Amino acid sequence: MYTIGRRGTTGNLVASPSELRAHGASVYRVDRGGDITYHGPGQLVGYPIVSLEDASDLVGYVRALEGALIDALAGCGVEGRRVDRKTGVWVDLAPGRIAKIAAIGVRVSRGVTTHGFALNVSTDLDAFARMIPCGFAHEVASLERLGVRATVDEVGERVALTLSARLGRVLRWEDAIAPVRDGEVPADAPVRSAEDLLAEALAS
Repeated sequence: MYTIGRRGTTGNLVASPSELRAHGASVYRVDRGGDITYHGPGQLVGYPIVSLEDASDLVGYVRALEGALIDALAGCGVEGRRVDRKTGVWVDLAPGRIAKIAAIGVRVSRGVTTHGFALNVSTDLDAFARMIPCGFAHEVASLERLGVRATVDEVGERVALTLSARLGRVLRWEDAIAPVRDGEVPADAPVRSAEDLLAEALAS
């Protein structure tokens, strides 16, 4: 699945609608910041819902997400880092050759965060070749590409610990969480109005 944030356009899709559909893909516009990204198997997607003490400090929150992911990668033996004026977490494939391993796109409404991050664990990186990720050309990495063998669950536990530390929150594990009931989702929730842009393109 490809999602396009508020600033993104379908012009950053490289593959045709029919080719994308042949790969089982959908394309949705969502109400987060950022441009276009990919979500698929082998990827850890985090959706923190946090009440910020300073509702205006979106940059500080994004830096906390980046820091937590960098900390988690370090625990896997991978050196992640920030790149000036480019949101997300990056790794060095070789001297002077960087690749993004985690994308971040968030929204803050009334001081509460939604959306979050996508960290490539064992993701099929070919999917990124069908778009211009985040709206500008760059390489993409995964833990698997870097030679680290780990499951999404293993990495998820590590990120939960580093994220709670970075945000100063107490982490509590729940063995089982009941699925969301339809009545718990507000009628005006963005998820109810999400449009499959690919379906529209194929129908026209």
